Amino acid sequence: MPRAIGALPVPVTYTRLMLQRWPGKAAAILRETGLHATELPGLNAITGEQQLRVLRNAMDLAGRPDWALDFGRQLSISAHGPLGFAALSAPTLGEGLDVLGRFARIRAPYLGFATVQTDRQLRLVFDTGLYPLGRLELPVTEILLQIGKAYVDAVCGPDAVETTLHVALPRPRHAKTYSSHLRAPCVFNADFSGIALPASLKGLPCPMHDEGTYRASLLRCREALDAVLSPDDVVARAAHWLAAHFDQIAADSSPPAQPRFEQLAAALCLSPRTLGRQLTERGTSFTEMRAAQQHEIACRLLADARFTVSEIGLRLGYGDAANFLRAFKRRTGIPPGHYRRGQH
Repeated sequence: MPRAIGALPVPVTYTRLMLQRWPGKAAAILRETGLHATELPGLNAITGEQQLRVLRNAMDLAGRPDWALDFGRQLSISAHGPLGFAALSAPTLGEGLDVLGRFARIRAPYLGFATVQTDRQLRLVFDTGLYPLGRLELPVTEILLQIGKAYVDAVCGPDAVETTLHVALPRPRHAKTYSSHLRAPCVFNADFSGIALPASLKGLPCPMHDEGTYRASLLRCREALDAVLSPDDVVARAAHWLAAHFDQIAADSSPPAQPRFEQLAAALCLSPRTLGRQLTERGTSFTEMRAAQQHEIACRLLADARFTVSEIGLRLGYGDAANFLRAFKRRTGIPPGHYRRGQH
């Protein structure tokens, strides 16, 4: 079950930016939030409910339909704390977008995010249906488009790639202003909201890649995600724990031991019997979840030419290369070597 929106932590950064955008209007921006401008400097976070109230107040105060597009221009990718630093310092564009898809909820926990690859496109998809947004749905989508476009521009340059913006809503009256604000073609009434790039750019190196910054920022993102996940969502917490473990395996030159079921149960403060029952009730198992994380990291490592297929299999806990080949082919239909050639 998702957490109540009033229990979701949201960084106070965006509210402070709102106050900077409309100086002298603090009372109007903070109306009905229970917040006061004098206390904001001492806060790290507010609730999702308060953040949405701030956005509604900003909409009323702005009095213009393109206010969110204008505000979104203030949000450079570095304005998003460890999330922004992790995306900017990632090895490749694809891995940076994957960071945004996996961890953007630490900045906007009332939204959903995912990175999706099709035959032709690499997409960062926004889900505005987790909580009722009402009249905020379009403005929030517009702000997200600005943030996503800012990241792509930071990695590739504003004119270097063909970026397409998608909005799963009807064309608004102020759509003619999109070109000046976003500088990319936009499709309305689309089957998803988000940004799309050519899939061939997945392996494009990020010019600001720094392995130390990347790993440290990922760790901070994982810690922050713990505050967003529902304590009752055992599957999400188990997946989060396994992903962190396999991230360490991918990064460490001397990989740690493979994650064990008893370790996960202890980390979630559950008995192994209780954890097994709860995973079964949710239609999954530790073995299935571990295999999914192994496969995800395998795909990431196969995109890195430093590792041979055999080294990747051993790093991920397969006894020999043949076991890794069989497991990978069972999930994808192709051997890992063919997958690697396709990525490049």
